[in-house]
Amino acid sequence: MNRPRADMDMIAREVGVSKTTVYRALHNKGRIHPQTREHILRVAQELGYRPNLVARSLRIQKTSTIGLVVIGLTGWFYSHILEGVDGVAQANQYGVLLACSYGYPEREREIIQMLLDKRVDGLIVAPADPEENRDFYEELLALQVPVVLIDRYIPGLPVDFVATNNELGGYLATRHLLQLGRRQIVFVSNGSRERRATSVIGRFTGYQRALAEFNICQTIELGPGLPDILPEEEYAYNAVSHYLDQGGTMDGVFAVNDDVAYGAIRALQARGIRVPDDVSVVGFDNQDTAKFFLPPLTTVAQPMREIGQQAAALLLERIHKGRSTPQQQILLAPQLVVRQSCGAQYQTNEA
Repeated sequence: MNRPRADMDMIAREVGVSKTTVYRALHNKGRIHPQTREHILRVAQELGYRPNLVARSLRIQKTSTIGLVVIGLTGWFYSHILEGVDGVAQANQYGVLLACSYGYPEREREIIQMLLDKRVDGLIVAPADPEENRDFYEELLALQVPVVLIDRYIPGLPVDFVATNNELGGYLATRHLLQLGRRQIVFVSNGSRERRATSVIGRFTGYQRALAEFNICQTIELGPGLPDILPEEEYAYNAVSHYLDQGGTMDGVFAVNDDVAYGAIRALQARGIRVPDDVSVVGFDNQDTAKFFLPPLTTVAQPMREIGQQAAALLLERIHKGRSTPQQQILLAPQLVVRQSCGAQYQTNEA
């Protein structure tokens, strides 16, 4: 026979006090004798009491849940961000509702509306496009919905934002290749929609800045003009292969992310081009698999979990305090992790 769910009425009967006294003990509110509070808490634990969060949410108009909308979960990046968000949420007795837009702005709008219908207290979103949903987000902000953007932002939108300093990361990767003596460095990008993301634009800007410091004016971006296909490894393989088939040359590759780097290396190896002897390659992300690739991948490490942690902490602050403080844009420092794919001396002290 199932035991009835313990509630405050049951605890009150067991202890022999009023329900109001039980409420005060459980919520540490009001005047109550310490021994009585201790006795009530002990009985509540023995009975297996759990707060009725649904009833509580109806009273205070909060559900203690937040919504997280990301592009997808096939790679490591958003999985580690989820870990960061969830860790902070659980520590604050919040739950996380997760959904993927798969890079489609219209699906992003539908998902956010669904999460709001489920009465989440706030949203953490990696926007699928820097422009298409601008009016939608402006409406959310006007309705005072707490929103924090991660990884990529919407230019000019006054909303909190947490990401890696992508421009600095692109600069560090390209400068490293230049310091190794490489001068024909190509930037291997990803599909057409992802190329619009401010994170990708930032990395390309950093690539350009490093080249300019070495008086190199020509930038070469591989990917534009080719059909969008997944996975990204295949897209990068085709982009590098097409460039080489057209007579292009290179001695360095800065890939927009690690998956793209893997595909670029495979394309080079398929044509007998040695990595790193003939071409040095640097990726971006520092995925868990990067150190196990052959050759082990030099890459720019993103603090993925920290992005999630900072975004969740900032969102909870907005939920509890509103927009009493100015908009925050938090850029976390990337770190170059040197392995064997670039040809430099292998460093074991990884990020």
